[in-house]
Amino acid sequence: MDLRRSLNSDSSAPKIGLLALLSRFTILGLRRYPELNARIEDDEILMGPDVNLGFAAQTDRGLMVPVIHAAHKQSLEELSASFAERTGQARDGKLGIAELTGGTFTINNYGVFGVDGSAAIINHPEVAILGIGRIIPRPWIVEGDVKARPVTQLTLAFDHRVCDGGVAGGFLRFVADCVESPARALRHL
Repeated sequence: MDLRRSLNSDSSAPKIGLLALLSRFTILGLRRYPELNARIEDDEILMGPDVNLGFAAQTDRGLMVPVIHAAHKQSLEELSASFAERTGQARDGKLGIAELTGGTFTINNYGVFGVDGSAAIINHPEVAILGIGRIIPRPWIVEGDVKARPVTQLTLAFDHRVCDGGVAGGFLRFVADCVESPARALRHL
C-alpha cells in the first residue's frame, strides 16, 4: 500500500491501480513457475511464452473475464491503463471475442466486494487462478509485538494435472513475498 501511494504521489503521472501492481507480481511469479501459465486443450497441456492475463470484471450483464494479451510486455502504467480500458469496455458491452479469449492465467480481486477469502474457480481451459481478498488492518506480530498491519488473503486454485503442490506453493509464496516486500520483485524484473 505504501508503494502504491508512493507511485501515485506525482499528480502529473498516470495513476497505478492496485490490481496492476498485484498483477505485476503475479506475472513475475508465472515467469518463475511457467506450469501455471498454461491451458489444457484436447487433453494436451499448452504452455507458451506469453502471459495472457485474464481478470474478473463484474458488469450489469454478469461476470466477464477480459484478457490482456502479452501482459508480461506491459509496464506498470500500461497494465493499469489496460485494466481500466478493458473494464470500461466490459461494462459498456464493447468487448469482442478476441478480448475475451486466449487467457493463460486469471486474477480475481474479490476484495473489492469486501470479501476476505473465496474459492476461486479456474477459468477453463486455463489451469490456475489467483484470488485476492480485501486489504484491511489486522493485528499482526512484528518483531515480537502485536501491531496493526494491512493484511490480505491470497488464494490459488490450480489443476493437479499440470503441477503439484510444490510448484503451486512456490508460486503463491513468491507472490506473497512480493506483496509483503515489493523491493524483492526488483530482482526479477
